[in-house]
Amino acid sequence: MKVRKYLLRFVLIYFIIGLLSNLPILNAYILYKIDNDHFKYSNADASFTVHETFGFKNPRLSQQSIKFFIEEMKPTPENQKVYRLYRINPLCFWRWSYYLFQSVDFEYKSWKEIEPNRVPYDPENRWQHF
Repeated sequence: MKVRKYLLRFVLIYFIIGLLSNLPILNAYILYKIDNDHFKYSNADASFTVHETFGFKNPRLSQQSIKFFIEEMKPTPENQKVYRLYRINPLCFWRWSYYLFQSVDFEYKSWKEIEPNRVPYDPENRWQHF
């Protein structure tokens, strides 16, 4: 009975902290401080790479920016799809809103699968950040 009571308290506190940490302004600050090097995206040949920094003036990855990349660079059809390079971890409660609103649009693909097909890094390519 006591174990169930403590477990219920733990789950309730974890849920409340998860809700509070996902409020928009607080969540942006937490992601900026904790996960500044975590969220990366790439297409299949790494000619389009994005590193989310969560800075005040840095926009988040959007379908519009991917569309601009496709229009400008005209990649082959298999290189038009963008993948997330990180796994979703449900225990990181401060990332829940980011997972729900950003990560659901992209499938996971390991960087180890992309790196052998990578085009050479070109500093002139504004779409290639790493």
